[in-house]
Amino acid sequence: MNPDSDDARRTARFRALRHAPASSEITAHRHLYDDADHVLNQVRMRERHVRYTIVVLVVICGMLGAIALFTPSGTQGSMPRSIALGIAVATTVPMAFAVSRVHLGVIWWTKQSSIKGFNTAFVVYADTVLTVAVIAITDVILAQFLATIFAVVGSYVAHFVQSQVAYAHMIYSSIVVCVLGGVAWAEGGPFPNVLFATLALLVVTNGTTTLHRSYTSDFQRSLKHQLIMANTDSLTGLLNRRGFIYATTTMVRRNPTPRFALIAADVDRFKNINDEHGHAVGDTVLQRVAEILQSAVDDDAIVGRLGGDEFAIAVRHDETGVRALAERIRAQPIEADGRPIATISLGIAVGTSPGGSLSEADATALIQREFAVADTALFDAKAAGRGTYVIAGPEGSAGPRTGPTGARPGSADRPGREPS
Repeated sequence: MNPDSDDARRTARFRALRHAPASSEITAHRHLYDDADHVLNQVRMRERHVRYTIVVLVVICGMLGAIALFTPSGTQGSMPRSIALGIAVATTVPMAFAVSRVHLGVIWWTKQSSIKGFNTAFVVYADTVLTVAVIAITDVILAQFLATIFAVVGSYVAHFVQSQVAYAHMIYSSIVVCVLGGVAWAEGGPFPNVLFATLALLVVTNGTTTLHRSYTSDFQRSLKHQLIMANTDSLTGLLNRRGFIYATTTMVRRNPTPRFALIAADVDRFKNINDEHGHAVGDTVLQRVAEILQSAVDDDAIVGRLGGDEFAIAVRHDETGVRALAERIRAQPIEADGRPIATISLGIAVGTSPGGSLSEADATALIQREFAVADTALFDAKAAGRGTYVIAGPEGSAGPRTGPTGARPGSADRPGREPS
C-alpha cells in the first residue's frame, strides 16, 4: 500500500469532516450514539412516566372490554362472543405487567427492545385483541367507536417500532375500519353516513400514527444533532473532552481487542505563540494540529481536543504501531504564513484492555488510569526538549520505553506543568 495515498486519504477525510455541513457531520458521528442508555442519561429522559402511562391505558382498554360484556348492545348473550371478549379482557392484566417491566427509553431510541421482539409483539397483541373485541360486539356503531382505539395503538407504533411494523399496523387497522364500514352499509346504514364515519375513522387512526411518527423522527434527528454539537469542538471539528471520553469508553467496551494506547498531545509553548503572533494565529495552529492528528490515524481511531492546546488520541495499537503513529505526527510541519511556528510533544501510554465486555464504570476507570500515565509521559517529553515523544509501557512490564530522542520517563520533577 502506498503511504502517500494513505496520508492523502486521511487528510481528505479530516477536511471533509471539518468543512462539511451539519447533516454530513451527523452522519459521520452517528455510530457514537448507538448506546441508548448513554444518550438517555445525557438528555435526562423520564422514561417511567411514559411506561406507566401505557400500562394505565392497557388497563383502561381492558375495563372498556369488560363493560362491553354487560351492555345491551355488546355480545347480546352470545356465548362464543362473550368467551372471546372475556379472554381478550383477561389478557390485558398480564400484558400491562409485562409493559411495566420493559425499558421504553431504549426502545424509543433504537426501536429495539431489551426483550427481543417485545415492541413488535405488543403491537401484534394490541391489534389482535382489539380486532377480537370489535368482532365480538354485535352493534356495528359501538364497534366503530371501539375501533378508534387503533389510534391509541398507533401512538405507540409511531414512537416504539420500526417503519415496516408501523406501515403494517396502518394497513391492518385500515382494513378493519373499512370492513366495519361495509358491515354497517350491509345492515342498512345510509351510504353517506357510512362513508363519513369510515373516512373519519381512517383519518383518526392513520393520521395519529403519521403525525406522531413524523414528530418523533424529527425530534430524534434534532436531538442527535444537538448531542453531536455538545460533544464537538467548534474550532477544530474534533470531539471535545466529553465526546472523546464517551467515544473512547465506547471503543474499549465494544472492541474485544486487548491492544490499547492513549496519546496525550500538547503544542509546545503555545502561550508564547498567542502572545507573539496573536490569537488568530493561535487558532490556525490549533486547526493545523487537529488536521495533522486526524490525518495520521486510521478510521477507527478517536481524536479529540480536550481544551486549550491539549489533544488526545485513542487507538488500538501496540508499541510498534503507536511509535509509527508518533513518527507520522512529528513528520508533519506546523506552519503559519508559510513558515514553521510550533512543535508537538506527545506522551503515550501503551496498555492493555481486558477485552470482552466491560461496564461503563470499568472502562472509564481504565481510561483515567491511562490518561494519568500519558500525562506523565507528556511532561517527560517536554522536559526532554519538546517536539518529541515518550512511550510508557503497561503496568507490570519491564518499565516505560523511551522516545527516539532518548527522553527518560520520570525525568520531570513536577508533572502537570510544562517545563520552562
